[in-house]
Amino acid sequence: MNAAALKAKIDGAKRRLLTAETEMERALKQIQDVSRADKADKSIISGALSTALTEMKAARQDLLALERVIAQDD
Repeated sequence: MNAAALKAKIDGAKRRLLTAETEMERALKQIQDVSRADKADKSIISGALSTALTEMKAARQDLLALERVIAQDD
């Protein structure tokens, strides 16, 4: 893998982590803003946290793959 492709992978992983962080912050704010969450609010929060978790898992896998590439090059 060349340096440009490696940089693109790292940038992609960073974007996924940022997306996850944003989704989680939004969900936490919703939880804090809703004192008596009804089912619809809980569904929105659950969806945001699910999206965040999916993005974090994908980013973690990308970063692990990059670490393997870097280790092979050493």
